Amino acid sequence: MKYSFSFIKISIIAITVSSISACSSIERMRSDSLFEQYCNEEGRVGQFIYERVELGEEFFRTIPTDQRELDRIGKGYYLYNNDKKVLIDKEVFSQFYERNGLKKIRLSDVGPIYSIETTIVRKSDGKVLSKAVSLLNMRGQTRGYFPIEGVYCRQGRDVKGTSLHYKEHYNLINKTFNSNL
Repeated sequence: MKYSFSFIKISIIAITVSSISACSSIERMRSDSLFEQYCNEEGRVGQFIYERVELGEEFFRTIPTDQRELDRIGKGYYLYNNDKKVLIDKEVFSQFYERNGLKKIRLSDVGPIYSIETTIVRKSDGKVLSKAVSLLNMRGQTRGYFPIEGVYCRQGRDVKGTSLHYKEHYNLINKTFNSNL
């Protein structure tokens, strides 16, 4: 009798684990399918520049030579004009423009799937000048903080090895603004 009771317990545990595993696989397949649909939807993912703006010299500062200060400066505040690299002064920039980075918007509970958006807004009129959008499929992971491991759309890397979904967010200022310096 003891033998059959143990066998029943083991069988129930095995069936339960198999069921959970099967449900997890089905959920992941649904998530991957929905994610692929979102990624292939025209105009959902990428970098969108609505207005290019030329910044005057008051928006720029000299590039520091101290390595620690250079490390504190975000890559996203450099402009590249005619093979010349100039640095935007973040304090002056933030008086006129707002950069909202990596805002996470839930598109679907399946996955869950998020739209990750960075926008640049002109403060004087509230106009969105540009935005970068990538998608993230958590594939069942539920961490609520960044950085998040998952599958991103837009996939791929540039010639330097930088992920395309990340690059479109950090170079948004460079694509939105220009200078005659």
